Amino acid sequence: MLEALAEGKRGLAGIATASFLETTIIPIPVEIIIAPLMAISRRRGLKIATATLVGSVLGAVILYFLSLWVFDDVVNPFLDWTQGHEQFDQLKQRFQEGGFWLVFVISVTPAPMQIAALAAGAADYPFWLFFIAIFLSRAIRYYGLFAIVHLLGAGYVRYFAGKKPKKTEDWQNSG
Repeated sequence: MLEALAEGKRGLAGIATASFLETTIIPIPVEIIIAPLMAISRRRGLKIATATLVGSVLGAVILYFLSLWVFDDVVNPFLDWTQGHEQFDQLKQRFQEGGFWLVFVISVTPAPMQIAALAAGAADYPFWLFFIAIFLSRAIRYYGLFAIVHLLGAGYVRYFAGKKPKKTEDWQNSG
């Protein structure tokens, strides 16, 4: 099943959609899905990383503008739902001091990126700086994951499947 998802054109759209959802409303790391796909279909790993990047950046941009334009109607209920008001207020204050690096660090780590995107919009942080920080950090995250998976190859897939790597199996045989 994973092989079919990794190989099909719809699979890339599904990956972009999952990444979009992870960035906007479902704070579960998309790497759980894409890392095995990258290992199973290593020749398509760059396309998988790119689809993930596109979905994630699009989600972050939408959250930014939602926060900028409709904070009271949309963002406040979201913060109520996620109980994120305190975190949000802290981030908003930190944007005054160094927003670019704040967005960059949050976006490259497993921290919930929704809060950073919402805070950037609510703080009226310059969009172009926000976009560059999101794009660079997420590119590092997803293409870096591809590089790690590419180096580890089949051993990575077997490890997460709960099996010991075969002694004759090396990363060159996993493509």
